[in-house]
Amino acid sequence: MKGSGKEESLPAEILENASYEKKYFEECKIIWKKLVPQQGQAESLQGELLRVVEKLRYEAQQNGNINWDDDFAYFCDFLQDNLCQKECSEGGDDVYQAIARIRSHGDYAAQYVKDIISDKEADFYKMAYVKDNLYDIIADGIGYYYLQRPEPVPYKHTREIKR
Repeated sequence: MKGSGKEESLPAEILENASYEKKYFEECKIIWKKLVPQQGQAESLQGELLRVVEKLRYEAQQNGNINWDDDFAYFCDFLQDNLCQKECSEGGDDVYQAIARIRSHGDYAAQYVKDIISDKEADFYKMAYVKDNLYDIIADGIGYYYLQRPEPVPYKHTREIKR
């Protein structure tokens, strides 16, 4: 999980329980200040990637994924499609695993909300991943991407989202 992109990826269960120290916090601060709008989608890929991971973090930590819908599932796909290629991010396998794990929690919450999983069957620990480490792994992937491409990469809004 050191993030050179060459280490073997950790299994999702271990990754979920491992501590993680942010490496690209300053880069993420720059992206947030310069490229993430106060409302709506960003105009740059770097800004939109960071906006999306923070939307996922907020939904899990503040709402327990109770509002999980197609927009949040799309965010996971968007992150994987744009961040998980080896040439795009440091630690791509861990980033991919982190996104997949976050999505599995959200999908579980969606099943609960739709009454596919009953109150009696529900495992509320599976509804939302609330620790920071997986979100920080993804954010570090975005910070690394920004270092490789500091000029804003234009992002065209390709989907109507309400979040």
